[in-house]
Amino acid sequence: MLVKEGFIQLPTALKSREVQFAIKMSLMTSITSTLICLLLAGPVAYFLSRSSLRHFLMPILYLPLALPHIVSGVALLLFFGFMGIGTWLDEWFNLSFIFTKEGIILAQVFVNLPFAIRLIVLGLANLNEKQLFVARTLGASRWQCFRYVTLPLLKPTLLSVIVLTWSRALGEFGAVMMVAGSTRLKTEILPTSIMLNISTGDLDLALAIALILMIISLLCSTIFEYLLKSKYVHH
Repeated sequence: MLVKEGFIQLPTALKSREVQFAIKMSLMTSITSTLICLLLAGPVAYFLSRSSLRHFLMPILYLPLALPHIVSGVALLLFFGFMGIGTWLDEWFNLSFIFTKEGIILAQVFVNLPFAIRLIVLGLANLNEKQLFVARTLGASRWQCFRYVTLPLLKPTLLSVIVLTWSRALGEFGAVMMVAGSTRLKTEILPTSIMLNISTGDLDLALAIALILMIISLLCSTIFEYLLKSKYVHH
């Protein structure tokens, strides 16, 4: 029913200014948060895989994975709101995360960063240490080992991190709703747009938006599977 009704309403939805805004905002925030997660997760995962403190730090870093996303959103709201450091950030840096697009990105990063770190840590744990050892015995520096041995071996893992983190960010609802709300044509993304239209009784438009989200996710999964099997990843 969702697919059938969604297809019927799809042309109308794509012409809607609200839906166009939600698509653009969803893509912009999810891509930005994914890049931030990748840039932060790589160094943190590398440190954890080599540090003796990893058994102490990992449970703390992975805590958001065990929390309901709406609870994560409440925590972010309190910390970055005016009961926390929100006033200071606003006065000194003119930066506000509450009910802004920056808040959407913050919520997505908070929820997905531990997930990205976990994937890269597992990827590093599965590396062939013999290849790294041979490279070092042949005179390669730490940077050369990383650039020419570790990084190529991590390509499938990094691709998984990018695609899975992005798809999770694209569909994030609970944390985003608590931090950024869902103001039409301001902080509206596809998941919150579905909720908005259902709450106002526009079920047809909500089904069309849900279908758009499904199509984007399907395309993402298809491209992911193709790239994993391609020569680019394995060579």
